[in-house]
Amino acid sequence: MENFKEFSIKDLPQEFSEKLLSEIPDNPNFPKVSVILTTYNREYFFTESIESILDQDYPNLEIIVSDDGSEDNTFSIASEYARDNPNIKVVRNARTRGSAGNRNNGLDYASGELLLLLDDDDLLFKEAISQMVEAYLRFDKQYGIIIANCTRSDDGFLSGQGLDESREISFQEVLAGSLDGEFVTLFERKLLGQRRFNENLQRGNMGLLWLKLHKQRPCYYIHKPLKFYRIHAESLTQSLKYKPLEMVKNYEQDILLFYKERLKYCPAHLAKLCATAALLYRQGGNRKKAFKKILQSLAIYPNWLALQVFACLFLPVSFLPKLKIRQRVEK
Repeated sequence: MENFKEFSIKDLPQEFSEKLLSEIPDNPNFPKVSVILTTYNREYFFTESIESILDQDYPNLEIIVSDDGSEDNTFSIASEYARDNPNIKVVRNARTRGSAGNRNNGLDYASGELLLLLDDDDLLFKEAISQMVEAYLRFDKQYGIIIANCTRSDDGFLSGQGLDESREISFQEVLAGSLDGEFVTLFERKLLGQRRFNENLQRGNMGLLWLKLHKQRPCYYIHKPLKFYRIHAESLTQSLKYKPLEMVKNYEQDILLFYKERLKYCPAHLAKLCATAALLYRQGGNRKKAFKKILQSLAIYPNWLALQVFACLFLPVSFLPKLKIRQRVEK
């Protein structure tokens, strides 16, 4: 694993000096950051997660805890934190809305110039927000999206793949699927507008919204881990709940989104998305749609994966390979 230089907010440029740290939180040099902490029945992880936000060395934070109707003590614990911290707001869904709806609920209450989404089983490193805001301001707000890597809890390696240095990330790279794995993202609230996560998609809905945001504004990547990405028994168990016909809905949306741009800049990736959708249809028992997706994939760009999926049309479902799905609980 790479060794990363320790960083303190005191190392920031002069405008981030200790003098400014002692000034009022609404100092314009410190744009307000809203951290949306989404939770559901996670009393055993929640405290660590919210403490990691409270421990940030950045002075202008708002914390929105969005609870999806927890049946354990999570909501009570969150409410106790809110009583002791005026910058914490706890909101609760009237009905269980799933991971996408829970994020949307938190976003609706956020008032910061910048937003960061955090799941209730992950942790932010102490300097996470200060370093991401520093990058945002160092380039005069040129980049509306700042991303950084994460440390995996199971092996200690970086969870985000495809990048090996801090640099600008082009929209074409995002379209082509060059970024793979888990990252932590800070982004401008104004980019959202009225957009929200698609609550009809149970799996993988986050990537679709990120694509739309990346289309609007350039992105900068910080090549160091700023979040602890937890892999645990519950998330591993969830990965066994393999529902191909639910997963393929996300792929269909992904294929349609920026179809012309992908056809121009990264046809090989677009063809791979179609071939993957074909495999999911086959696993779900829909051979007709699987065959159509295979033809679409090959028409876009000849690829070995589509031919492999074609062979799968003649195999029993029990012999079909399963896709590696993200090890993250999506209710």
